[in-house]
Amino acid sequence: MFLNTTTTDLEIHFDGTQTKGPRSETSRMRSLPPSLSTIPAEGRRPDYDPVLMSYFETIICSSSTLVDNAHYNPYRYLILPMALQSEGLYHATLAIAANTLGLSNSKYRLPALEHHNRALSHLRSLLTQDTWDEKELDEMLGLVLMLCWFDISDNSRPSWVTHLNGFQDLIRTRQERPSRSAHSKELASFFNRYFAFHLVLARTAFRVNPLPQDSPMIPDSILESPDTIDPYMGFSPSLLLLINRVAELAWIQRDEQKIISATAVYNLKKSLEEVEQRIPVEHLDPNTECAAIAEANRLGALLLLHEICSPKSVCSGSLHLPMLNVEEKNGYIEQILNLILIKKANMMRTAVLPLWPLFLAGCCARNEEERIVVMQLFGEFEAIRRFGNIAPAMEVIEMVWRQQDLSVQDERRRQRIRNANGNDENDPLRGARFSWEHAMVMLGGWKLSLT
Repeated sequence: MFLNTTTTDLEIHFDGTQTKGPRSETSRMRSLPPSLSTIPAEGRRPDYDPVLMSYFETIICSSSTLVDNAHYNPYRYLILPMALQSEGLYHATLAIAANTLGLSNSKYRLPALEHHNRALSHLRSLLTQDTWDEKELDEMLGLVLMLCWFDISDNSRPSWVTHLNGFQDLIRTRQERPSRSAHSKELASFFNRYFAFHLVLARTAFRVNPLPQDSPMIPDSILESPDTIDPYMGFSPSLLLLINRVAELAWIQRDEQKIISATAVYNLKKSLEEVEQRIPVEHLDPNTECAAIAEANRLGALLLLHEICSPKSVCSGSLHLPMLNVEEKNGYIEQILNLILIKKANMMRTAVLPLWPLFLAGCCARNEEERIVVMQLFGEFEAIRRFGNIAPAMEVIEMVWRQQDLSVQDERRRQRIRNANGNDENDPLRGARFSWEHAMVMLGGWKLSLT
């Protein structure tokens, strides 16, 4: 695949980072011109609210999970009823619907910003209270979740990480209130799943602030059926635990003086090879997209482990991790791409796309043929105009490829940058663990969500 290499790419290659925003910052963030910076009065624009609510209920809710019923679809059966009772959640729901529609029709972008602003204002008013009852805590958690979702769908705006951190703080506050209604307990289960899923996958993409010692990364409540595919995540809680263990390898600090034995790495690899992922309900055909998406994510976890243990990896060099079989790694890339190619028609009917394993396969692609397939698949997913985090994921992959093509791993260049930066703790590339994390820094500090 031919990539247009610009003077900006050359500057990034030789300087090590990009001080300005990404090339497509204006289009990526879809900024409004100054003349439209003020939200108009209610009576000055069409009332899209009924259309937006209908779109959220009929399109977004129906495709948000792999199984659409009361047990497996929290958006339809937990969040949507709350939106009809909470002013803040009502506006957050309409904001997400408008933002999604705005991907294909610009007339919805201003309503999206308006509803987002009202939802944020409602959350701020709740946060200023001295105390909260159970219902208000649930409402705040729901609001933060929806605002996080909005920012992810709005080209993975970095503020989604801020919301995720706030979500974590609210969950801790909520756990201090043991008496809950049945509805509140169902919400707690979903909130815990949402937080763990997004946090673990974030740790495979960029540095995330460590959790307090008394806060488990993955709460026990989501491990009640560890080997059953979660229709919201697209894979089993057991696999989520294993992905978190793989991410731990990348983020172990050299000064911690932890010894990672080869046996531990091989045992983790074996666990990934043998993990069971059962479809969630008996009437589902095992040949549908549910099993294929779960398998693609399992292969992605194995690919990530091999990449971390690669001789070129920052992690492998500093921690002396054992090198795994290169041919196996190449096989995982091929299997991920082939699996998605075969099942893409079914996968594209749901929001539970295998974006994470496809992104990893793209960053690790070895040749032009694989790059072409990766861009073809991303292009087809992007053409749906439903997912705002696909375009920035494509840009990050292309940046990884450009840097590879410009021999960014050249040892002489790396030594020159190390000598120039010394031990500067403000160096944005200091501590980066992945090639895609380097790319996000070079693009201006992006925080890509692959959920």
